[in-house]
Amino acid sequence: MPACVWCNRDIPQVVTLDQILSWGPFPVQEVCQACRERLTPITGSCCSRCGRQQRAATICHDCERWRDAVINRALFQYDAGFKAYMQQYKFQGDYALRVVVQATLARALQRATYDVLVPIPVDVATWQSRGFNQVTGWLTGQPFFQALEVVADHKERPQSAKTRAERLVTPQPFSLAPNACKVLQHQRVLLLDDVYTTGRTIRHAIDQINLSGAKAVTSLTLAR
Repeated sequence: MPACVWCNRDIPQVVTLDQILSWGPFPVQEVCQACRERLTPITGSCCSRCGRQQRAATICHDCERWRDAVINRALFQYDAGFKAYMQQYKFQGDYALRVVVQATLARALQRATYDVLVPIPVDVATWQSRGFNQVTGWLTGQPFFQALEVVADHKERPQSAKTRAERLVTPQPFSLAPNACKVLQHQRVLLLDDVYTTGRTIRHAIDQINLSGAKAVTSLTLAR
């Protein structure tokens, strides 16, 4: 009996008659139902700009202060459950947990309208310490183009350790990859990141992508 990749409890495998008659391999569940329910999907009304869950589909106060037309969609609320997930997956480097949200992300990408998917990159020091980019880890089997590069070899402090005010004055951390203009020109680009907090990182990325001659740029984040 397989164990849940998050809580390590055994997962009873339910096989349907259709699966038996298909003569194909039975799908193996890697995440138990209890762990799936630890993450809260964003449903119903949300901010029409950043995707924050709220009572009405209006522009939230944060987006009003930005005074731009950035459009982001998010899949989960950044609550205690998602924080616990990111702590283990991103900060503790538990790469197996990428499967927890892969199916949800894959469905969202199928519904999205874009030509090129561009994940937010990580710096060299992060690659060396963690061993993976948490964003591209979710993209097994999904085509993407790494159009952005991190300018510095390392960050003095991670974004997660900064206050809102400190995030908002963060200098431009990205540059375009050498062949980005050739690939992105006249294309609809979808940026992908893990968490939308203040929106500063996404806007830095959009500023760089716009330099490539892209036709349009929107973004999708796992959480808001």
